[in-house]
Formats: sequence, structure tokens, C-alpha cells
Amino acid sequence: MTDQPMSMGGQTGAGGDPEPVGWRGLVYGTPVLAADGSRVGTVREVLGSDEEDIFHGLRVGLAGARRDVMVEADDIDLLSDAGVRTTLGADAIRGLPDYDDEATFHLASVGWLRRHLGMGPVAWKRDSKGDEEAG
Repeated sequence: MTDQPMSMGGQTGAGGDPEPVGWRGLVYGTPVLAADGSRVGTVREVLGSDEEDIFHGLRVGLAGARRDVMVEADDIDLLSDAGVRTTLGADAIRGLPDYDDEATFHLASVGWLRRHLGMGPVAWKRDSKGDEEAG
């Protein structure tokens, strides 16, 4: 496990980037790279709803640490069979809070409800009681 930039290899598409894959095609254990190309961990779980076709992000096992974090879909630049490239720096990824199954389940539930109720995106914030409310 290294913090040195690494090549993602694999099939290349336009511009020399690795050939992208859909979120459902991502394999567990795929390397996760920070924006500078340094390897920060591996994919432990793909977070999304197959039924609703909503990709939330990835559960990433950090290299050299015994903890996982969630990298949100908005922070992912490229999914490929050779690796995942994020828009975050290595320190930012290591600084993410520990992965929380309960919070991820809640995220999926809120997305499902919003889609079926026809509601557009809303910024959510955590209140003092620990549940979310529109903010």
C-alpha cells in the first residue's frame, strides 16, 4: 500500500483514461486513488439501490488502517475495472468519518422516499437529535 501515484492500467478509452464501468460493474477490492493518483485504499462495498438505480458512493477500506470510510458519489471522478479515481486528496479521504451502516441505510431510505414523492434535491443537515431535516 503506497501513497505514490500509480497507473490505473487496464483498457483505455478516450484521452488515455481507463475504460469506465458502471457502478454495478465495480469489483470489490478495486484500488481507490486520491486525486493525485496515490492509492488510499480499496473498495469494500458499492453503496446504492439496484431497484431505484441510485449510486450513493463507496465504502472504502483505508490502506494501512483498520477502518472504513464512505466516499460519496459526488466525490468520485472515475470508476473503472483498474481503479476508482476520486476528486479528494489523500488527507481528505483519511479525514472522513468512520463508515456507519445505519447512516448509509438512512441515506438510501431518504433517496427512495424523495424519488417516489417527486421531490427534488434538498440540502440535509444533522440536528441536535441526530436525525435529519431539510436545511
